[in-house]
Amino acid sequence: RELPAGAANLVPMVPRAMALADERGELAGGPLPVAEWFRLEELLEPVGDFCVATKQASVSILFFTRRPAEQLGGARIAVTEQTATSVQLLRVLLNEQWRVEPAAFVTRDEPHEGLLLIGDEALRRRHGVPGLPHVYDLGQVWFDRTGLPFVYAHWVARRDADEAELIAFERTLGESLERGIAAIDGFAGEYTEQTGLTTEGVAAYLAGFAYRMGGAEREALAAFRRCYDALPLWRPDGPEGAGAARSARLTGASPAARTADGGQE
Repeated sequence: RELPAGAANLVPMVPRAMALADERGELAGGPLPVAEWFRLEELLEPVGDFCVATKQASVSILFFTRRPAEQLGGARIAVTEQTATSVQLLRVLLNEQWRVEPAAFVTRDEPHEGLLLIGDEALRRRHGVPGLPHVYDLGQVWFDRTGLPFVYAHWVARRDADEAELIAFERTLGESLERGIAAIDGFAGEYTEQTGLTTEGVAAYLAGFAYRMGGAEREALAAFRRCYDALPLWRPDGPEGAGAARSARLTGASPAARTADGGQE
């Protein structure tokens, strides 16, 4: 739920834009996609143990395909413009689970045989996308392969941020998190229209996430880091801050501080 007034200046941003803002010093911190945290770890440090992780199925990180995933060698895959970590999870699963090398990631208005959707749009379209009859929940595929949750984002802050402000913010964030978890059933109805879920469905969806790093989440993060580091370095092209992917080979290359209010990764 919302932080108390004055706890931080929240700035709505999609995940990829958040990383650029942190890099430029335009944000003190936020729930950064872990793939971008790996890239910027010299600039950033964790804020407590706060994270966004799926316990098993993600429900909202969905990969729709024209043919079974293990038959996607040479395919073109369209990527939502918001993704930062989910696209890297998809790369890992294509490589290690399905053993295929697609030709490229492309924008959604280009011809494609697969489509990665995240967040509210994925929830609304979870029952199917025309022409793409196969659907894979990436959180579930990862869990089935590893037996582990998947960590999409970790709260981090710039190392040059004010230490006293970060300590106060960490305490406030923890208190707000506990209040929000306790009140899920009460506010779930506010999100039925944007997600396409029932009130009970929204509550169940939110309860399917872990918001603090425990032993399983730390093990999962380390496992993903090993898989990620084994792949060729690659990030989607596009206008920085807008997050739109362009065609690219998969194997190519304070209380007053501004704090990102990010969506899923």
